[in-house]
Amino acid sequence: MEIVINLLIWVHIIAFVAGGSNSVVGPVIGGRIGSATPEQRAGYFGVMNTLAQVGKVAMVTLLVTGPLILFLKYGGLGGASIWFWIKMVLVALMLAAIIYGGIQFKKSQSGDAEAGHRAETAHRITGLAFLGVLLSAVLAFN
Repeated sequence: MEIVINLLIWVHIIAFVAGGSNSVVGPVIGGRIGSATPEQRAGYFGVMNTLAQVGKVAMVTLLVTGPLILFLKYGGLGGASIWFWIKMVLVALMLAAIIYGGIQFKKSQSGDAEAGHRAETAHRITGLAFLGVLLSAVLAFN
């Protein structure tokens, strides 16, 4: 069973890195879209759409592997610390910001500049929540 748990943790970390890449790359690309040529914008949007797909798979993977690890390794929520609950609130915030930002990003692809600004704000919120999730996970499981 230990090997299964370790493999789940490994997959969880890979998904966290894959999904977290959006939190780093998204704001960088988003900051360049406004001043980009039409050809560059198309390229940036293509990269962002690919990252969004990777992020969706990563989030689903995290939402599946996290509870499995929690129950297989720790026996459930019984010993969950305050840091664990802070982490869960930040995960919920991330999920909400990702969904909102994705909707706004799609609108910005159609030319809505204000939606682009809202998407950029959502990416920043996601990035800050991502850092908080990582810190609270370290404090919760260390």
